[in-house]
Amino acid sequence: MVNLAQCEIRMVCLDLDGTLFTPQKKVSERSRKAIVVCLDRGIEVILVTGRPYLFARGVALSIDPRVDVIGYVGNYRSIRSQAEGTPIARETALEILRLLQREHVWMQAKTFHHIYGNALNLIRPDYQKVTRNNPAQERIEVHSWTDPLRKIRESSDPVYKIIALGGIKVKKLTQQLSSLPGIKVYSYAKTNLEITSDQHDKGTAIRCAAKQLSIPLNQVLGVGDSLNDIEMLEVCGVRAAMGNASSALKAKADIITGTNAQDGVAQLLEQLG
Repeated sequence: MVNLAQCEIRMVCLDLDGTLFTPQKKVSERSRKAIVVCLDRGIEVILVTGRPYLFARGVALSIDPRVDVIGYVGNYRSIRSQAEGTPIARETALEILRLLQREHVWMQAKTFHHIYGNALNLIRPDYQKVTRNNPAQERIEVHSWTDPLRKIRESSDPVYKIIALGGIKVKKLTQQLSSLPGIKVYSYAKTNLEITSDQHDKGTAIRCAAKQLSIPLNQVLGVGDSLNDIEMLEVCGVRAAMGNASSALKAKADIITGTNAQDGVAQLLEQLG
């Protein structure tokens, strides 16, 4: 096992759900304080999540404005106010939504400022709650009981992520989506799919951030819990998995910390020398 106190860590990359977030979807005060201590010591802290960028930005602002963000599973990042995003190609996004509509699947389409869902229970209220204190131009509007295909067809906004709650149709949907170019499909909770551009993932986004900040990857600590964190851990010099992480992720890790109910992130950061 790696002794963090003996490592030179200059950048910390933290997943949100299942990692920094407690089971109640909050950042504990202990974790917030540990992050601020890192920032005060000159260590870069980046939230790296599948959630929309503006949602993660709201979380970052609630911790400390110095925290940077990589959202949409790596497809939108803002590091030191330099932003870059890679949405799903428009025609591909429309074809995905047409496919999901034909299969009568509950879905969400996520643009930069909007989330369109075809059922109310698919939309978590925390999106608007977390971003309501953001600057006006950095808030998310949630539209439930809408037709995502029609809304995206009528809009010029690029789509960064599509979620399909496929249930028993997940295997069939995955096969159908495999023929579409330029996308990456993640399966989670065994019944749901996340679809993004294949141009980036958490790992490639971290590489770009580290290069921009002139930080060697062997001085980067990555912390996660789920399958879409594997690419993140693969590029980080020091890899940590939460106690509640999947067995596949734990197999990639140098360190196993406490669960997200035990302030596992704070436990790690407090060890940094």
